[in-house]
Amino acid sequence: MPEKEIGEGSQPSPKVLILGVGNLLLKDDGFGVHLIKDLLGTSFPENIQLLEAGTVSHQLITLFHEIDYLIVIDTVEAGDTPGSVFRFSLDDMNFPSEQKVSLHQISLVDVLQMAELRGAKPKTVIIGVQPKDISSWGLELSEEVKAAMPRVKELIFEELKKINAIN
Repeated sequence: MPEKEIGEGSQPSPKVLILGVGNLLLKDDGFGVHLIKDLLGTSFPENIQLLEAGTVSHQLITLFHEIDYLIVIDTVEAGDTPGSVFRFSLDDMNFPSEQKVSLHQISLVDVLQMAELRGAKPKTVIIGVQPKDISSWGLELSEEVKAAMPRVKELIFEELKKINAIN
């Protein structure tokens, strides 16, 4: 009887992009980018890609055609205690549509909507942290937001297991 390769006959692992967004120059707003930098030392299988997106760009649209799942790490203004962690999907939110004057004003939601118009709609989960300060200049995260990093990492790995991207 011929030997089988490990994983032979099973479904291929979904392609996942873990996207850290935010502006590193505005303290807590850079949380998503800081978290991705922290995860770069972690060994992930080939089906999982990490990307520091900084401030979101329409150039991400082509990437969305290549993935099945998108996990976004960002700050979210929820009016809660700084460092509070939230997990939600785009379907959970009602985002108003605003007229933009420049491509520099494009948000992540705008990019996802443009990608969907072009036939790419990865299943998207957003893991966000309530910021303390996103209006002051500085590269450091507040202690409250920095303390949320371990919980956000846990949620990322829970999500990856839930979608069978890792064991």
